[in-house]
Parts: sequence; structure tokens; C-alpha cells
Amino acid sequence: MKDFWCGGGAGCYDLGYIITQIIYRLGEDYFVELMSNQCEDELKGLEVLIYAGLEYGDNNYDGKADNNRLENEFPKLFDSLKR
Repeated sequence: MKDFWCGGGAGCYDLGYIITQIIYRLGEDYFVELMSNQCEDELKGLEVLIYAGLEYGDNNYDGKADNNRLENEFPKLFDSLKR
């Protein structure tokens, strides 16, 4: 998914937001399982998109700034990306 041409700039923020929505809908545990066999380059690109999606997407429902941090919103995914 990280190789999908998003148009650069704000388009990539949108792609990151879409990825966060996929994680919410599938569930973090299932998403971590899906990503477990991906190469390091793929995971790094995905991580960057997720950070952008959390920061610029409409995920911050309660107004707390810490929610846009990958380690707070998806702690299991964060740990798996740091392998």
C-alpha cells in the first residue's frame, strides 16, 4: 500500500488516514498479524504513512494531542514496527 501513488503532499496524508481507518476496522491485533511477514522497507513506509494519518487525519476525537502518536494509539503495532 505504501507504493500507491497518493499524489504527494496532502494526498499522502489522506492515504495515511485511510490506513488508520483500516487498522481501526480490522483491529490492531489482526493488522499486526497481517504485517508480520512484510519486509523492513515496507514496514518503514507504512509507519510513515500511519504517523501522517494520525497527525493530519480526523482521528483526534477527544481533543488530546497524544492521540496522534503511533505509540499511544496503536501500541502493539508500534512495538511490532520496532523489531
